[in-house]
Amino acid sequence: MTFDWVEWFGYLASVVVLISLMMASIVKLRWINLVGASMFTIYGLLIHSIPVAFLNLGIVGINIYYLYLFYTAKEKFTVVAADMDSELFNHFLETYKAEIERIVPISALKQCQKALYQLRDNEVAGIMVGDRIGDILDIKIDFVFPRYRDYKLGEYFFVKHPELFKQRGIRKIFAHAKDDAYAHYLKRMGFKRVSEDSNTYEKVL
Repeated sequence: MTFDWVEWFGYLASVVVLISLMMASIVKLRWINLVGASMFTIYGLLIHSIPVAFLNLGIVGINIYYLYLFYTAKEKFTVVAADMDSELFNHFLETYKAEIERIVPISALKQCQKALYQLRDNEVAGIMVGDRIGDILDIKIDFVFPRYRDYKLGEYFFVKHPELFKQRGIRKIFAHAKDDAYAHYLKRMGFKRVSEDSNTYEKVL
């Protein structure tokens, strides 16, 4: 049996497209789908199928267009104090209970002193819950809703505009990495590990 690498290349392209459709983040979906469509364009040319190549070349163009709009869009970000006894806050806890419990117990969150909604174009995109000790904010959870998990919230609040915290009298932030992915996120946002054997990170504003 002869190995047909062109056929397997087509299978691989199909897998990439399927993976893209599993992404909760629209940005990740666009990027991975862009790769898959590019592969299908090449596949169409290899099998001399102009319709396949033309269709997927169009999908490549559409993905590039929307990624361009995403990265060049001027969005408005702000933080608003959250009432931890409100229906909205409790709805958030109930809706994402399974995911939150993997990070911190719900009971522990309800005992925290401070909660801030992170707004993106006037829509609640995430929530930060923790304890305020003087000018220090100890974050227990920095939760971003799935459709907004593209680093823009963190980059805006932690990197580009830390004055939004300073205006509230916060000068230092602590966060606790429960896994490697969150540790990577914290490092990207400019947090420094407190010590080699600790999962606590700090950022001086």
